[in-house]
Amino acid sequence: MSEDVLAQPGPALADRLQRDVRAISPWLVRVRREFHAHPELGWREIETTRRICSELKALGYKVVTGGDMLRGASRLGMSSHPIPGEGDTGCMAVFDGGRAGPTVCLRVDIDALPINEADSGHRPASKGFASTTPSVMHACGHDGHIAIGLGVARILQPLLGHAAGKLLILFQPAEEGGRGARAVVEAGWMADVDLFVAIHIGLGVPSGSLALDVGGFLATRKFTVMFSGLAAHAGKSPEQGRNALLAACQAALGLHSLAQSGEPGVRVNVGTLHAGKTLNVVADEAVLEFEIRAAAMPALQLLDKRCRRMIEASAAAYEVTTGIEPRGEASDWRNPSGIVDWAKSANSKLGAFPNVVDAHSFGASEDATLLASAVADRGGIAGIFVLGADIADGHHTPHFDFDETVLAGGTLLLSGLIAAALSTGKESSAQAPRL
Repeated sequence: MSEDVLAQPGPALADRLQRDVRAISPWLVRVRREFHAHPELGWREIETTRRICSELKALGYKVVTGGDMLRGASRLGMSSHPIPGEGDTGCMAVFDGGRAGPTVCLRVDIDALPINEADSGHRPASKGFASTTPSVMHACGHDGHIAIGLGVARILQPLLGHAAGKLLILFQPAEEGGRGARAVVEAGWMADVDLFVAIHIGLGVPSGSLALDVGGFLATRKFTVMFSGLAAHAGKSPEQGRNALLAACQAALGLHSLAQSGEPGVRVNVGTLHAGKTLNVVADEAVLEFEIRAAAMPALQLLDKRCRRMIEASAAAYEVTTGIEPRGEASDWRNPSGIVDWAKSANSKLGAFPNVVDAHSFGASEDATLLASAVADRGGIAGIFVLGADIADGHHTPHFDFDETVLAGGTLLLSGLIAAALSTGKESSAQAPRL
């Protein structure tokens, strides 16, 4: 599929979408707050998925979910004691009217974070929509992403009778930790996508602004490392033991030393270390979790090799065994100029965001890059946009909250982009605008 898919919305379509989005703006806020109050962690978004599927089915979409969506794909980073339904979350809304045209995919993520939400000095708490789930919180805006995705589904549904092509709206599980997108790619959903769009709220872009020329996505990999040694009495015969805790500590310090690099964006972080059972026994087991990041994949791949050597050397020094389990990943990415120019022109016609910022560095990792790369690798067009919203505190913090006016702007922009892409490039009357 060529860049012909990057059609522009006409005046009649823009007018209709503006009216329709204004009409549902209060609903978008209610939906966002409902999901904010009931967050679920990655691969465990069971009730979140049920609620999304219910809304999509009521709109008339075909919905693929659970094992039918991810099929036999591997699920990285599952919990050590999975609950019923874990790993079969997320869903895909599908519309195919049978007319020849592009396959367009919008991706929004749906998982929350293991954070205790603030209970004072915080708008969700004062307005009554703070998390009702202990130690789980939507602290990255994914609740807003869900609302926008459902808003786009609602706005487009009456227009899809004129669509030329196929629409996919992916409500992706397990973005945090870089887990869900890999499974979606492995399940084959990106194999025929011609145009892919993903979004993120906030990230330093102020309210009323839109970042389209986005780069600076850090490639990342996440790991769990197991060290297995031999228990022994710490006073009577410590020499008979093989200390897994000390091996893990040695590895943790060594891993952090590898962050010294002239390559941009190189990061190493050991996030957790659990070892031992009691203070007077040589620890026979230790589990360490760490992540690596870099601005480019070659640097990440080199760092990966060095980290593995450091872990193996630490294990050998303490005569313990070790195993390394991948837990998640994301790629580097920069939006191509073609999709940037297209979205900038469409935003002007739609009036979704008053300002478009210059080149913006994402500065973190996002597993939508795996989806975008899969589409680009087969000749499709992909972009990941940042929707501006002032935030109360940083992402991944207990006081995180965002300006909810972004919900209407994001719904208008994405509805217009998708509607134009699924059109023949022409309009009929103002009363019945073509997609």
